[in-house]
Amino acid sequence: MLRRLGRFAKNPAVCLAMLLLLAGAYFGSSRDFGAFLLSIPVLASLFFGAVIAAVWAIRNNAERVHLLAAWALICLTPLAYLFSYGPVQQIRFLLWAPAHYRQLTEASKKNGIVMGWQSWGMAGQDTSSYLVVDTEDRLRSKARADQWTKQIGQSCGLWEERRVWPKFYIVTTYTNCPYNGVEPAS
Repeated sequence: MLRRLGRFAKNPAVCLAMLLLLAGAYFGSSRDFGAFLLSIPVLASLFFGAVIAAVWAIRNNAERVHLLAAWALICLTPLAYLFSYGPVQQIRFLLWAPAHYRQLTEASKKNGIVMGWQSWGMAGQDTSSYLVVDTEDRLRSKARADQWTKQIGQSCGLWEERRVWPKFYIVTTYTNCPYNGVEPAS
């Protein structure tokens, strides 16, 4: 098994395609505008390099399984870019939670904001996300989200709600609509 994986690693098309996939997942997991701007030339260069290497491998009669792996990785890169943010936030919460279990235990008793989770933006257009508690654990429904924001005394609506643990969510407010009294994390 390891020998077979080693042969994949020796193929330049597969290596470049894997690097492209990893870079796509990395840049997709960030909401930072600087990372987005950097992703354009990096992903474009890796994409063209992987495609050229795959075409070159076709011309050199490389093994069919290597070619299929390279093209599959190239085709999966947009999905990795688009869908990596959610799993990364889930993992981030799971790594953060053991060190803050007392804070989470206390916070889980009533609806509210636990802390500012992340913020991003530029030129005065900031977007914020928060780690929050919904004791009824139904924050994913639009009606419940509106009810929850009124219940905790906030006027900003929620753009996105992501459940990371029972009763715990990472919510994102609309641009330039931070929750009063809670500093978003940077």
